[in-house]
Parts: sequence; structure tokens; C-alpha cells
Amino acid sequence: MAHERERKQLLIVDDTEIDRIILKSIVARDFDIIEANNGNIAFEYITKMGDQIDAILLDITMPHINGFDVLRFMKDKEITTIPVFLVTAETTRENVEKAMQFNISDFIGKPFDRDDVLRRLRSKLGLNPTYDLSKEDLKVTYAYISDLETYYRKYLSNFGKDDAHYRVMTDLMRILLTQYNRNSREAKLNTESIELISKAAYFCDIGEMLIPDKRLQAMFDREETRTLQENHTVYGSDLVRLNRSKECAYFVEVCASMCLHHHERYDGEGYPNRLSGKNNSIYNQMCRLVDEFEQMRSKFYGDKSRPVKFVVKRLLNNEGMVGPKVYGILENCEPLLVDYFVKKDT
Repeated sequence: MAHERERKQLLIVDDTEIDRIILKSIVARDFDIIEANNGNIAFEYITKMGDQIDAILLDITMPHINGFDVLRFMKDKEITTIPVFLVTAETTRENVEKAMQFNISDFIGKPFDRDDVLRRLRSKLGLNPTYDLSKEDLKVTYAYISDLETYYRKYLSNFGKDDAHYRVMTDLMRILLTQYNRNSREAKLNTESIELISKAAYFCDIGEMLIPDKRLQAMFDREETRTLQENHTVYGSDLVRLNRSKECAYFVEVCASMCLHHHERYDGEGYPNRLSGKNNSIYNQMCRLVDEFEQMRSKFYGDKSRPVKFVVKRLLNNEGMVGPKVYGILENCEPLLVDYFVKKDT
């Protein structure tokens, strides 16, 4: 088995030295850095070290070979699993539309906001902050979660539903995250982080609150209805991001990302952004997995342990839904999952 690197490695591609220096000062504490001051050097690094690069911070505006040329090169070479963050002072409509042709993870604006850059990178790459949340941060965050949960339960109740599925998802996330933290050198999660990430999964479908009910959906054709339902990912992310308090920033970033990307697939066939490979964080992949797990498991009755084993086997054969690392975590957790449901149903 290959040695698992303790720190992820970023490639910074920017022709302006001062911008590279500023970005390095922001991310060097959390990441190892390699640099390219033009597109040609970026081509070399991506070609020779692609499997060692965990993400690329790519400036759009460079002479001769610009950021879009680099993206075109990666697309032509079918290099789709390295997350790319486009760095630009001009997040114009034209740039956004051009970027949508490629498999990018996010935009990072200039001038750089340290906290924003780190939040985006950590969220997309499934990293926990290197600092501990303060008692005040946790107090305010849990109060926010409690309020959000109350509103969500009322919504579900109004439509004759309950939150049993999401409560189980929260428990399953906690089991998977604990196993991941125990066996992975890169995780470094504390108890509070595991709890907050697990609770974020509870709200993955909260965007459905903003979708018209079935009576109004009758006004749309089938394709419009499908698009509307898929947009719950965007609505949920936007809804969670309405909370702009500094104390809740960590939970909001993790939860908003999970809302937006829990229907992506590792093979790039998911929605809304068709993210593939490492472009989607391991937390979002876990959320996708436990959502599918509980939907499938809840269809079975009788022997409480057999459905769990059957569902684990079915999911492990669903190639391309999540990455190999997440499948491995699920397989290792099978005895814990069996034990959880046996105890839950007795």
C-alpha cells in the first residue's frame, strides 16, 4: 500500500510573483506548495506529477498561455480528478460561462481573503481546520443548528413526513467519520468536528423546502419538474449560507457544500456540477453514501442484520458513486453498522 501523505499538495499557477507569495502565506500552514509562473511549467507539473497534486490554484489572466488554456490542456488529456480553483480579480459572467465548460471546483477572488480561501479549500478537499473551535463558536453554532432543525421538522411535518431518515444519516456519518479519523493520517478530526460534520448531513435535502409542492409542479413539464427537483441542492446551499456569523462559519461551509454536492458522483455523472474524483470532498461523498445506504436499507424488513450486509455489498458494487477511500471506510464499518441497527431495532 502506498504511503499516505500527511499533508495535501497544491500547485499554484500565477505569473505574478506577489500573488504567489500572498497565496503561499495563506495556505502554507495547511498544505505543501509547488509553483509555476506560466502555463508551460504548469503543463509539465500536471503531466509528470498529476497523481501527487491534490488541487490547483490557477490564475486566469496570464500572458501567452492563460488559465483557460491550462484547463483546455487538462480536458484534452482527460485529467479530470484534480480539483481546480480559478483565481481571478474578475468573476465576470463571461469567465463563469467559460469555466462551466470545464470541471472546476470554485472561484477564488482577488484581492485574497485569507479566511475565505482557506474555507473554500478545506471544504472542497475535505479538510478540518487546524484550529479548534472556541466554546463561543460551538455555543452559537449549536443554537443555529437547533433553530434550523426546528424549522426543517415543521416543514416535514406539514407534508406528512418525519426526519427519521436524516437522523439515521447523522448516526451513520458519525460512524464513518470516526472510522476515517481513526485510520487516516490526513483526517485529524476532533470530537466537535465529527459531530458538526455528521449533523450537516441531516440538512442535505433542506433545499426541498423551497421547491413548489406537487400541485404547483403540475404546471411544469417533466423536464422542468426534474430540473426543479435537482435544484434543491442549490437552494439548500444558498439557504444555509444566509447565516453569515463568524462563529458559525465552519459549520455553514461544511453544510452548504454538503447540500450542494451530495448528489455528485465520483465518476462525474452526478449533479448539479458533475464534479468528479477529488473535486468533491470526502465528507460530501460520505453523505451521498449514507443517503443511498439508508434509502436502500429501509426497503428491507425481517432479519435486522441481513439487510445491512446486503446493502453494503450492493453499494460496494456500485462503482463510480464514491471514491475508493470511501468504499474502503464503508467496508471496514460493516460490523459497526450491523451492530448499530441491531441495537436500534431491539
